[in-house]
Amino acid sequence: YYTNIPGSCNFETQDQEWTTVCGLIQDTTDDFDWNISNSAVTGQTGPHTDHTPGKGQRFLYVNSSAQKEGNSARITTTKFFPASLGVCRVRFWFWMYASRKTGVLKVYTVQEHGMDILMWSSSRNEENKW
Repeated sequence: YYTNIPGSCNFETQDQEWTTVCGLIQDTTDDFDWNISNSAVTGQTGPHTDHTPGKGQRFLYVNSSAQKEGNSARITTTKFFPASLGVCRVRFWFWMYASRKTGVLKVYTVQEHGMDILMWSSSRNEENKW
């Protein structure tokens, strides 16, 4: 259901085309980038499959164990969303498990004047699932 609604992206694209297909941009001022992959690449440190029912296999990931504390990897949307009163939703699935070096996953909104507002974050290792 969620992969068919407007604005959704399941990352089942070729190579780095996900940025165009999903309307996302890698931040050029951050320390490292998000990558698209599957469990064959992430091996023992990542999930065995993505969350998408059926044939879904690809997901975005960062390898936090290869980074220094304080480093960041940031993607932003190229789409603008109109202001709303309690009806705007961002839905995503994440997997944070097994690494002692798991960082903090944060979701921000950016106001019209460019101010970042933290909307949600998670810094603990979750269960071994999406």
